[in-house]
Amino acid sequence: MTQEAIPSMDRRSFLKGAFVTGAAATAAVTGAGALVGCAGQPKEGTAGASKASAKDATGTYDFETAPEPIADGDIKETVEADVVIVGAGFSGLCCALSAAENGLNVVMLERMDHVVGRGGSIYAMNSKLTKEKGYECSVEEIAQRYKRMMGYHSYRVDGRKWMTHFNRSGEAMDWLIDRMTTASSVGGSDLTPVMEHWYEDPENINGEFPGTHEFLDGPNGKGPDDNPQQDVCDNMAAYCAKEGVDIRYQTEAKQLVKDGEKVVGVVAKTGDGYARFNAKKGVVMATGDFGQDKEMLEKLIPWAAHQTDFGGIWDGSGHKMAYWAGAAVDKNETPTPMIFCFQWRSITRQVRAFQGLMVNSDGRRYTNEDNVISHGALALTHEKGHYAYAIWDDDYANEPQWQNHRYVDGPKVFETPEDVRAYWQTTIDGPGTINMNGSGDIEVKMIKADTIEKLVEELGLPKDEALKTIEAYNGYCDKGVDEEFGKRKELLLPVKNGPFYGIKCTPWFLTTTGGIRCNDDMQVMNEDNEVIEGLYCLGSAVGDMYCNCYSTHFPGHNLGGTCLTFGYVTGRKLAGAE
Repeated sequence: MTQEAIPSMDRRSFLKGAFVTGAAATAAVTGAGALVGCAGQPKEGTAGASKASAKDATGTYDFETAPEPIADGDIKETVEADVVIVGAGFSGLCCALSAAENGLNVVMLERMDHVVGRGGSIYAMNSKLTKEKGYECSVEEIAQRYKRMMGYHSYRVDGRKWMTHFNRSGEAMDWLIDRMTTASSVGGSDLTPVMEHWYEDPENINGEFPGTHEFLDGPNGKGPDDNPQQDVCDNMAAYCAKEGVDIRYQTEAKQLVKDGEKVVGVVAKTGDGYARFNAKKGVVMATGDFGQDKEMLEKLIPWAAHQTDFGGIWDGSGHKMAYWAGAAVDKNETPTPMIFCFQWRSITRQVRAFQGLMVNSDGRRYTNEDNVISHGALALTHEKGHYAYAIWDDDYANEPQWQNHRYVDGPKVFETPEDVRAYWQTTIDGPGTINMNGSGDIEVKMIKADTIEKLVEELGLPKDEALKTIEAYNGYCDKGVDEEFGKRKELLLPVKNGPFYGIKCTPWFLTTTGGIRCNDDMQVMNEDNEVIEGLYCLGSAVGDMYCNCYSTHFPGHNLGGTCLTFGYVTGRKLAGAE
């Protein structure tokens, strides 16, 4: 069979017109595809993605039209491999190392000049660390947890993928721990695995589950305010090099190559021109999110695109390559955003919803504040202007419920109430913004006032209504009964003793998850749910893992599931090790 170039999308449009529901929303081109493929550069500065439409006169977005195929005569080099992985983030590194350790010849293409890791929370069940700490989880227990989570996702997710994570995440985490703790043997940094503490909800509704791992004591991850995932990825790159993985930095994937209906390789741009990387067993798209592509956001997640401030990390180039090769969007018809509120972190130094008093721009309460950060942030999108205000007093520093341990068996987040007040003061005295590891600057302007009247005035709230709300809320606290929203008694903390504090809270679009339809073997699928032979996806591109929103009930589920577990298992499967 001959190598098939990727035709124009005019032959058959992918997701025609404005966003629609039903079968039309998952339509995808059936021909082979070519497109910028490796993850784009992280965003710099404060500018978010534009919310303006980029459709042309025919109602088609630019990303829906494939570029012309690169001519064979422009290709200066051809490289043969068993597996070609596009993107050297955590998911791609896990797959590359797993495949190489099981005997495959692996080439990894990375647009940047180094590997990139962000965050650090990696969720896994029944690892040796969780067992050591006494948190082994039975099938019956996970069934209860997952049943609850399926409800949060409206059952519009792939339950088989979730069970793959449950059944294999402990094994994958043990594999990772063994390497991270001995990484100096390959020129990396020996890291210390720890278990993050979690928020326990006595009502068993909005609590988190134990199982979140971090790796500390590397050059980038000394504590909770750092970026330990960069150390993990640096170590993984060192292990990959030891196992013979050919990591091609500053190599930008441009086109998938198909032989008939099978994906057989990738064309990429290097410093010396174009090169073709042929893959005997498969091409793996591990290219991250599409949060920096304003057209894709408007097309695929319109509600979030217009109701949140933008972060986003990558430009969706891998998604486009897959779409133009025939891939469909998630079966649930829309990828899923991670939406958090990071101003709350400036109050508690934890990625958690603020559970004190929240009022909207009209000075009124709007919700039960007892929530996880993902769902609490989504509640902000319903308010005028898509923001609200947290209000608390000096006594909140004495509240022990949220001063739990950052890590299991570790020190408290704050040792004394004075430490809490000092933390608030650093925010008050700060520049008014914080940077979220390359996904943009977030406004964090905390106000401190001697009287509640002065605080309300400085926050710009309507005075009479705000003071009326605070008075009513204090009354509920005195009674121990929230007559408006039923917040549990333990969280009814009055706002009475100055100084008083407040901060504007906004939902932040951190990244996207999903976007490429695939089965539980990570094989990419077309609109007819047929496997596109030779094409796989991992990480934030994996479709139908989440719906509605990315929930934080399992902190680090994406890193632990679509990246670590699926990367590890997919590498082994490609090598025929299982």
